[in-house]
Amino acid sequence: MRRSLVLFAREPACQAREKGFRSQAAEALFRGFAEGWLDACRRAGARLIVATPLEDRFAWASALPAAPDIVWIWQRGDSLGARLQDAARRATTLGAPTALVGGDVAPSAAALTEIFEAIEIGADAAIAPAPDGGVSLLALTPGDLDLLGGIRQRRRTLLKDLLRALSGRGRRVRLVAPASDVDGRGSLRAMLREGALPEILRRVARQVLSCPPSGHPGESPESSLVSLHGPTTPRAPPLTA
Repeated sequence: MRRSLVLFAREPACQAREKGFRSQAAEALFRGFAEGWLDACRRAGARLIVATPLEDRFAWASALPAAPDIVWIWQRGDSLGARLQDAARRATTLGAPTALVGGDVAPSAAALTEIFEAIEIGADAAIAPAPDGGVSLLALTPGDLDLLGGIRQRRRTLLKDLLRALSGRGRRVRLVAPASDVDGRGSLRAMLREGALPEILRRVARQVLSCPPSGHPGESPESSLVSLHGPTTPRAPPLTA
């Protein structure tokens, strides 16, 4: 069966605002992330499934070029975990194995291929940790998708909790190289230092950082969530992110 990747994301302008950015460069950065994951899917022989809120569909239409290998599903569910679980279950019916990634994660064809190959050679779960204790990219077998329902916002113990739950079920877990994600200006600077972005996105990231911070006085753009967060406020059906 064909591999699938669920990109769990808001449209680029919303994604940028939720991370504390309001410039056109920031919108271009997150659009570049989505385009990068589309390219990574093509390199890994996978189908891209964009899971996004229904109200974002028109903005996405202009942000991401139409392509026959993109499937769109609308988020539904009254919590982040519910939306993740629902999107993963529906994507799994379209093809397996299925991986999930947040819209704030730097694209990597190598990481995506490693995730798929780990599942295909017998792992029950494959996970790319996020630097903040969360999870940036992961794949679970269908029997463990219920674990996504327990994911909550602002949890920096997500990776530890997920590994504990999988261990309790006797699952074989493969950890792959950590994947960088954007939680604010500090994490974007770290991506640049670590060379986690392709050159075309490094130029855009520098433009983003050259713009003054947005938000209210005293508001910290670093107060976002762990990776695979999705929207910072619960969204009602229909779906999906």
